[in-house]
Amino acid sequence: MQIIVIGAGAWGLPAAAELAERGHRVTLVDRYGPANPLSSSHGPTRIWRLADPDSAKIRMTRQSLAAMERLSEIAGEPVFLRRGLVWRDSAAALDAFEWTLAMEGIPHQRLDADAVGRRFPGLVPDGRGAIYTSEAGPVLAEASLRAQLRRFEQAGGTLRIAHVVDLEADASGSAPRRVHLSGGETLEADALVVAAGPGASALLERLALDVPLRPHLEQVVHVADPAQPFDELPDLIDIASGDRPTLYAMATPGVGYKLGLDAPLRDADWGVDDDRTPDAARTAMLLEYARTELGMQGAEVVDAKVCTWTDSPDGRFVIGTPLPGVTVACGDSGEGFKFSALMGLVLADLAEGAEPAVDLEPFRFDRFGGDGADGASAGAGATAARAGLASPTSLGGAPAGGGSSED
Repeated sequence: MQIIVIGAGAWGLPAAAELAERGHRVTLVDRYGPANPLSSSHGPTRIWRLADPDSAKIRMTRQSLAAMERLSEIAGEPVFLRRGLVWRDSAAALDAFEWTLAMEGIPHQRLDADAVGRRFPGLVPDGRGAIYTSEAGPVLAEASLRAQLRRFEQAGGTLRIAHVVDLEADASGSAPRRVHLSGGETLEADALVVAAGPGASALLERLALDVPLRPHLEQVVHVADPAQPFDELPDLIDIASGDRPTLYAMATPGVGYKLGLDAPLRDADWGVDDDRTPDAARTAMLLEYARTELGMQGAEVVDAKVCTWTDSPDGRFVIGTPLPGVTVACGDSGEGFKFSALMGLVLADLAEGAEPAVDLEPFRFDRFGGDGADGASAGAGATAARAGLASPTSLGGAPAGGGSSED
């Protein structure tokens, strides 16, 4: 088949690489190119973790872990690391969390407030306990994208740096799918895969498909303290306390310890708002946290980055084939990269008309009552990104519509 993949990020690039390796003629189109500073996939690391209050997400992460191990073998270098995770929260929340982990058979350790420092040297006790699990760590995002781009190029894929201005695909599936580029060029294909991140809503409107997504901007910083090595530190999720939103953190080997807040800087007007200037107050807040809460008294900011993530109304991904020959994956909700290697396989299966080995029912394209119809074509097989479709939750039990920007 001739297949066009729109979006060269954490989902589109792996899908294009997988499809090209399966023998299809694949053109990958992106406005700015892979790993560009305006993309959701920008930056060196993300968190992956088996520990999650949502049992379904744990099962999906197991499949994603296997896909990352496969990609590491293909790449000849690791695309993820095991560093463990410390998750700090209230006693009641940890009770429920621990029950979920036990039901899913996830090895873990319950830590009282005074013991958290044994698993995270320097973490200052605040009266709350934590759960520790070894099955977590950084996704080496840049290494992962390099490996996928290499696969794509070696399999003969074609990369086009171009702005998509219009799409055509009819409900009968009889006519070729068309992608119109700025400058007047038109590409034709047997199938489309739309994984355009923050730009997905505008493109899908061209196909009369309504997906209510909200792109946001978020900021992360890397800090380093010469007196405290950071490469071996575990990941950290410190659930909201007082006026502070939930904080997430992970080591970026050779760079610093990465920190971010589960709270957007602002909504993003994709294609118009290209300002990625870090917010000085947010930078100062994260540095102060590192110095006062992580014991990194001599920490300094190595860098600060602003990135995008795109939230769906319930915080879950939106995946399916709403029109014949059109596969859509959007609404990363700040957690897309930990499933990057797996999503390449899932989207390739859907583009070929096959049923993925993961349960996509919770991600149905038509679940918001829009025009995307094909519930069955969402596949049978990926998992829930949130617990309970009727009342999803994000980190710390807040409504999932706020997302979970661990990416």
